[in-house]
Amino acid sequence: MTPPVRPSRRTVLETVGGTLAATLAGCLGGDGGDRGEDGDDEPAETERETRPLMAGTAYETAVHVLTAGDGPTGMVLGGVHGNEVGGVEAAHVATEYDLAAGRLVVIPEANKPAVDEGTRNGPDGNLNRQFPAGEEPTTEIARALWAEIEEYDPDCLIDMHTSRGILRVDEGAVGQTVFSSPAEGSSEAAETAVEYVNTEVMADFLEEHPEYAFRAARVEDEDIQQSDQAHLMAAMKAGSDLGTKGWITEVTYRGLDVDQQAFLHDRLAIRLLAENGLEVESPLDGESLQSL
Repeated sequence: MTPPVRPSRRTVLETVGGTLAATLAGCLGGDGGDRGEDGDDEPAETERETRPLMAGTAYETAVHVLTAGDGPTGMVLGGVHGNEVGGVEAAHVATEYDLAAGRLVVIPEANKPAVDEGTRNGPDGNLNRQFPAGEEPTTEIARALWAEIEEYDPDCLIDMHTSRGILRVDEGAVGQTVFSSPAEGSSEAAETAVEYVNTEVMADFLEEHPEYAFRAARVEDEDIQQSDQAHLMAAMKAGSDLGTKGWITEVTYRGLDVDQQAFLHDRLAIRLLAENGLEVESPLDGESLQSL
């Protein structure tokens, strides 16, 4: 089933006027990031660099590197499936994050030809089945993306996707799920992020629509349709080959518009990053699911 036609973006990348963005430091018991020489809480300024990946080819796409001093490294992928627009939009939002410390690498349109055409697959087929664990990726674009992962060696990786329906509600669907990589600590972080979104972000919405609650799972779970293909997915390869904590975040587009999908991806991402020491401010801080 093909998702709805991509609407024009309303406010996804606009900073909420008059609202102070907040990090998750208080929720996690952190100290709010690096302190200045005088003991204040001002974080380091976030520096932004953009460069092309696979320049001059049909797959040419932008790699955004955000840096704010020393700290852990995170990576965000969007558009591995080109028609999953909510993940693409959320990854673009991530390019506007401000970091307390550390580095964030974002590739919002990983499968550029598919994103441009609004199709699930690109010229070389399903990109998220081209990363066999323990082996060389099977296509040029997969090898280029894997080279980025190896180069930056992130502490954590988030791959943003959308689904036509909801796991264990709609047959064959996987939405409203955070799938963990096999790396140690991934499942625990997924459980924490899911609890945060269900209780602090979606609580009012879930009172009327409880089936939209997120859950944590593993792609290998026997009731997952793609369980026999987990070893071919980028986030899962990073977990098994590099020990990278990682997640595939799946948000349903059933009943949710693109802005709402991006918002839920964003809320999951900021929590998963914070669980790994990357505290961020997002342009969507202060928004709610109902306000979008």
